[in-house]
Amino acid sequence: MKEFSLNKIKAAGTTVGDVYFPQTKLLLPFDGSNGATTTSDLSNSNHSMTMGGSTTISSAKSKVGSTSLYNPGGAGNYGAYSSSALTLSGDFTIEWWEWVISYASEGSSFVLNKAGLTTNSWAGIIGGYYHTATHASATGVYATSNNSSWDLANLASSGHLLGDHLTGQWVHRAMVRVGINWYTYQNGVQYDTWATSAAAPYASGVYTLVSGGWADSHNNMYMDSFRITGGVARYTSAFTPPTTAYLTQAGDVNKQIIINSAADGVAIGTGGINQARIAKAWAQFEMIGHTVADSYNVSSITDIATGSCYVNFSTSMSSADYACAASGSTASGAALNYSNGATADTAARALWTRENSNGTAHDSGGNCSIIVFGN
Repeated sequence: MKEFSLNKIKAAGTTVGDVYFPQTKLLLPFDGSNGATTTSDLSNSNHSMTMGGSTTISSAKSKVGSTSLYNPGGAGNYGAYSSSALTLSGDFTIEWWEWVISYASEGSSFVLNKAGLTTNSWAGIIGGYYHTATHASATGVYATSNNSSWDLANLASSGHLLGDHLTGQWVHRAMVRVGINWYTYQNGVQYDTWATSAAAPYASGVYTLVSGGWADSHNNMYMDSFRITGGVARYTSAFTPPTTAYLTQAGDVNKQIIINSAADGVAIGTGGINQARIAKAWAQFEMIGHTVADSYNVSSITDIATGSCYVNFSTSMSSADYACAASGSTASGAALNYSNGATADTAARALWTRENSNGTAHDSGGNCSIIVFGN
């Protein structure tokens, strides 16, 4: 066989893009004409965004591009809002630029999944909340999974902070969740962190407000380049905040490689790579002792009881609607039947093992294998 020359291989495209753009749930550059009262969501979700009261697109200040969102503050000026809930499960990243002129007594930078525009109802996440009675020098975070308690973040009782109380300057804010851990960043530097449950923020509220308050009390502020990314922790350490427009396509990531036509007409992957065909996690392990021989995106094996365990993912799945298959045998060679456990979430998959010959639970002394697929 003739040796194949690597110079025959070329990439099919050269378009620069954002690898996480398909996971972007809301992308607001706040472009538009001065005084406009609507703005476009450039994510694939294409949410309809409307301004409340005297909030408008403004050319007076901007961090990226030539315009930003301006909220004059006060009652009735509830920022830009979408009348649809945003579901965030697993990891996520929320980030934006803000220039605060003055803080309201109960103003905030954004409110995710709130029941009403002007009511002080529960909300999935309240970011950048300011209250003179609790933290006069910093803004903080409230978050709930159950719509009855601030179980995920609580500024008042636990001091979960977003950043310093800063006015008269552009400040980049970011809120990142990785597994059960939450991180906040101010100008690319970690400001606070806390651990909570793996529960998703409440997502049955109707409204998402950007530059909007918890009650009908709103900061006098400018906001630019607001983005929410689901299933992805974009920042896990100090970073340089982006100062150019966010990319609005995935580019050539995971596109096909084509063999040069001079290479005897051989082609590879001319249809591209379907993400659903790529394994999201796999592992070979022993259920006794939970030793992992080798793996991808599996952090550990946790025992539940005889014949059952959790396979814990290093990076959570974007949703719990994934598929998995497992196989293995005992040290004596007896075949095992594997089935999905009753508990399946984005962070782990429960597995049950039963010996084929008698149906009893069995901790395998041999090697077990699992593979996971999903979008």
